[in-house]
Amino acid sequence: MTIDLRGRPAFFVFSVFGLTIVALAAVLAMPFELPIGASFWDTYIYLDGAYRMEQGQQIYRDFHAPVGPLNYVLFGLLHSVFDTANIVLLIQWCMILVTAPVTAVICWFAARRGTFAALALLVPYLVFSILPFNVVNWNVFPGVDGFGYYNRHGAVLLYLLVAALFFVPSRLALVVVISTLLLTLAFTKINAFAAAGLILFVAVVTRRIGIATSAAVAAICLSITALLELMTGVVSAYLLSVFRIFENNTGVLFQNITFTVSMRFDVILAGGLLALYLLWSQMRGGTNLVSDFDRPAGGALSTNFLDRDWIWLGALIVANILYESQNWGSAAFISLWPLLLVFLLARPVGQISARPALALLIALTVLPTFTKVVHSAFRAAATSVRDASIETPNLPPSINMSAKDLSVRGAEKSRRVMERHRSAYEHYAREDILPHYWLYFDHRFQVNVLETMNEVIGAIREREAELGRSYEIIDLRDFANPVVAAMERTPARGVAIGGDPYRAAFPLTDEEVEMLAETDLVLLPVCPVTVAREKLLADYAEAYAGFRRISLTGCFDALENPKFQAAGQGGN
Repeated sequence: MTIDLRGRPAFFVFSVFGLTIVALAAVLAMPFELPIGASFWDTYIYLDGAYRMEQGQQIYRDFHAPVGPLNYVLFGLLHSVFDTANIVLLIQWCMILVTAPVTAVICWFAARRGTFAALALLVPYLVFSILPFNVVNWNVFPGVDGFGYYNRHGAVLLYLLVAALFFVPSRLALVVVISTLLLTLAFTKINAFAAAGLILFVAVVTRRIGIATSAAVAAICLSITALLELMTGVVSAYLLSVFRIFENNTGVLFQNITFTVSMRFDVILAGGLLALYLLWSQMRGGTNLVSDFDRPAGGALSTNFLDRDWIWLGALIVANILYESQNWGSAAFISLWPLLLVFLLARPVGQISARPALALLIALTVLPTFTKVVHSAFRAAATSVRDASIETPNLPPSINMSAKDLSVRGAEKSRRVMERHRSAYEHYAREDILPHYWLYFDHRFQVNVLETMNEVIGAIREREAELGRSYEIIDLRDFANPVVAAMERTPARGVAIGGDPYRAAFPLTDEEVEMLAETDLVLLPVCPVTVAREKLLADYAEAYAGFRRISLTGCFDALENPKFQAAGQGGN
């Protein structure tokens, strides 16, 4: 059966899709304020990385990043068009630039099976592409999840990969879609690419994709990758960065997998029971739902012994456990859903309803992830009505956030405590512990990060007026640095953005020491002093020999390049 956009199924599905995209563009054109969430630091990485690339810095050469370069390219592209749009929405939605055309192709073919099939693929894609929320909540207060964007992007890309394998029968379309998704995964989140490799291995073994299709995909991906390497050198630099991060994280995979299984036990248990049920059903003479789905009316069943429903489900569960072990709390396991839709479409509705165990286990596998994300979105929207705006006039207008009045007032009071009792927090850092375990998930901490960065920008400008000189190259020794982009200055080279000193900050090379030594001003946040901030400074201390420590605000010290003479107050 051919698809005609004038036909009811395709017309309705693509109308919903098109109107949604138009609505998203309209939202980006308005200055939306969103409630701040836990661990909001990942948000600043995108502004920092995109600005560095805009200034001509080469990713993985002039600065290191914990994820692939495509994230910053797509965010920068969208930000250049909607420069006042909320930064959270820009980051969350930038991947739609790639995934929307892929989804359109998949829905085009899925519509052959009717409106339900196409909508059942489209709606989850839209929900998890649009909503900036993770499955796991790390704070009792609602708010957008300003971290793990690349994890959510990877989950959606894996979802589309599985959907393409089952719903796109055209070899040409499948080659284009898989090649696009693989390249996007590789340059977005490398462990999502590894999970995709496992899924495609199963697809080849089960002959869901043939040797010719696999060869064509490999040829396209390798050709484009080689071209990028020849033109920019980014591929080899990216791989070297990945290996360095891998070396920093060896020995914890089993621990991470154990944590993943415990955290997502609801979905893993339901999916595992469903796989066992399908195996038991076939052992008792039942048919293979994957074969039933693929078989045309009156056609023959597949003869491939391995292309079975329970094998596919088990493989997808394993792939998602491995992916989630490096991406805690994101939307992993939604890539099971296209396969679950295959199970529903393989039989007439009457036959599915006659097997309540199948329907129940499918629901138990889907609902926990869906309901948690949607509930977080509705709760944040409902409770943010009375939030207080976080006033940050020195930061870009795209950083437009709010918080509970309790959090804003609490942040202000806690700053006074941290300023007056810095030595207490220094003692915590020397003991290698945080002042309280959930510090980075505390909304007061995230409000403080924003407000103190806004304050230090004003202090820098005041000091520059005193000195009669400008700090051109500025760095911030913390997890992320939106200050330079906000001030439109030159970012320091040789740094790691997303600077987790335990995972993503590498030992400095001699070349990086030389680059960092050219920095005019190194900002040091001290509200509070933490072990991570102290370790990050110690890791980079070699490059700052001869720099003088000064006080800019109650919450920010700085290291000033020796070429700047002491002037005014603030020197120590």
